[in-house]
Amino acid sequence: MTPQQRTSSGILPVLAFVIIFSLTSPVQAADPIWNMSFPEIDSHQGFNGIAKLSPDNQYLVASNPDGSEIFTVLQNGTLLWKYTPEKTTEDWKNPVISGIAISSDNSLIGISVMLPGCCRGIVTETPSNQIILFDTGGHMLWNYSTREPPQSIAISKNGRDIFVGYETRSLSCLNRDGTLRWNSPTDSPISRIEISADGEHILASGINVGGQYTNDVFFFTNDGVLLWKKQFRGENILGISPDEQNLMISGYPAQNTFSLNTGGKILWEHSFADIGTVMALATNGRYVLAGTNDHVQMLDNRGEKLWDYKTTEPVYSVSLSGNGDIIGAGTGTDLIVLNRTGTLLWRYTTNETIIPVAVSDDGAYIAAISDRLYLFNSQGNLSIIKPSQGRTSSIFSSGSPGSLPTAKPAAVPLIITIFASALGATGAIRYLRK
Repeated sequence: MTPQQRTSSGILPVLAFVIIFSLTSPVQAADPIWNMSFPEIDSHQGFNGIAKLSPDNQYLVASNPDGSEIFTVLQNGTLLWKYTPEKTTEDWKNPVISGIAISSDNSLIGISVMLPGCCRGIVTETPSNQIILFDTGGHMLWNYSTREPPQSIAISKNGRDIFVGYETRSLSCLNRDGTLRWNSPTDSPISRIEISADGEHILASGINVGGQYTNDVFFFTNDGVLLWKKQFRGENILGISPDEQNLMISGYPAQNTFSLNTGGKILWEHSFADIGTVMALATNGRYVLAGTNDHVQMLDNRGEKLWDYKTTEPVYSVSLSGNGDIIGAGTGTDLIVLNRTGTLLWRYTTNETIIPVAVSDDGAYIAAISDRLYLFNSQGNLSIIKPSQGRTSSIFSSGSPGSLPTAKPAAVPLIITIFASALGATGAIRYLRK
């Protein structure tokens, strides 16, 4: 017998052992803390679900994928309350929830509700266009009829001011009691709002991919005074640095990110053209995170690339913690969680596209919307799951916690890891694809 034949025959028993062992051994799997199914939904073109975690991580507020209803769910999976915007007799379809904001003291939940136009360029004017403020128990404190459709909402850190961006090209400020403070016209619709930590400045933007608007990013004082405006021709993702000295503007799909000072001077510019078409962007003012057809890339606040992570599917949603230690990315079916260095911590596979992903400010929790609403801890709730266990899920009823689903085993990754170990290598698997 030749040496090559002896080697092959020696490996056969190892392979047999590995195959048998892989069918009976437990493996580590990422698991949600809980998940919640959505009711039957309609299709609202151009709308995705929204998910917001409270600053203290005690609850999250999310809309279903068509924006027709919101749910407030406690950290343990108990459905606290839900709300469906009412349709008036003059509305041609159901209104949708276009924005969700939570006050920094966790006591207030604000939503913007709008009736979409029947077609591109058509703007509605109806009582269904409104701003509603709730307490955490779901009691409506007030509703303010805007008549014009609101696209975005934000609550200042001090909780005294509520800012609203409109499709009809304006930004307004309401007091905590629902009284209008001011309204300022803008050159483009306002779909995104960021507020400085001290509440003294507001950065607002609108989508201007086609360049039809003269300006699309606006910097205001708390009193509604416009300090400057500029054109960036993108979807204009916004962020303000913790020290409030740098303003981040990412102009997908123009694939450029800019850093400006508070005077509007551009400090640096970075292009993402090297990784393809940008499909998702997020910034906390300290870092910029981009997702493309097959990459997740992170920049620091000087525009320098920190790392680049290759994906197997397009990235549709990204989010990061306040310090950048935890990164979440939603792809065609996977939730991918990375650390600050771009190292994969774990992944979880669902049945549909994951959009959006929301990482809590402290990085402890991650919420995601796909075929269901999911809540994870940053460790992926990693646990030992036996192959005989099946994945389970349930629809929550009010006042009852959801189930803790298990994940399906995946024999192939385990075979690879054990086989490598048999040849003297080492390996570890921290996630499990279904």
